[in-house]
Amino acid sequence: MRQAEIFSEITDFARQNQRPANVDFHMHTSYTDGADSIAGMYGKSCEVGLETILFSEHARYTSTDWFETFASEVRALPKEPCRALVGVEVKVENFDGSLDLHPEIMSQCDLVIASVHRFPGEEGQIMKTNGGFSLAEAEDLEFKLAMGALDNPELDILGHPFGMTVRRFGGGLPWSKMQLLIGKAKETGKAIEINARYHDEPKRLLKECLDAGVLISFGSNAHKLDEVAALHRHSDWNVAQDHA
Repeated sequence: MRQAEIFSEITDFARQNQRPANVDFHMHTSYTDGADSIAGMYGKSCEVGLETILFSEHARYTSTDWFETFASEVRALPKEPCRALVGVEVKVENFDGSLDLHPEIMSQCDLVIASVHRFPGEEGQIMKTNGGFSLAEAEDLEFKLAMGALDNPELDILGHPFGMTVRRFGGGLPWSKMQLLIGKAKETGKAIEINARYHDEPKRLLKECLDAGVLISFGSNAHKLDEVAALHRHSDWNVAQDHA
């Protein structure tokens, strides 16, 4: 895994402190569906005391026309007081774990997040529809897609596992299947993301990950300034935070 030492450090921090490290490895800007600029998101990250962030912009295989400009802007940011990494969030395409990711984009990234954003064959706006799938079917499909993705060497972080099940279909996190994903991530050396937007019980998910010895990534899924470090403000953490 690229940047494996970072994940080891933040996982060790979480084990010792039972809360997220001062990182946010999931944020979007006005390059895609975010409301604010790279500079704005970086400034907010410094303000709330984050030490490392990942700009995980949405991209497709066809996004080569703008991604180099995006990556260069991130690379030009100051290294202190907060280190900014270039990343991408791409969708899992099929049960074999193929990713919607161009090699040229991957070569510019420090880290790649792969997330289940839709099911095979779905097109267009889907988030407010069930696509004809039941909750049980959606849960099973998302599980199989995520398991396939964890075998893909291009993936560093499995983004918001079971996010579709939770947000689109109104289900809860299926803990028995989540444990299987965590076990698979442990075998393949991938990081499991704990995500502020999709995971309502981050403390429990953190415990499951720590008990299994899997690498962990912490992400706010921020699309605007006031969402930066949102995970750190979750009521699950009973330790006072510096983040505001």
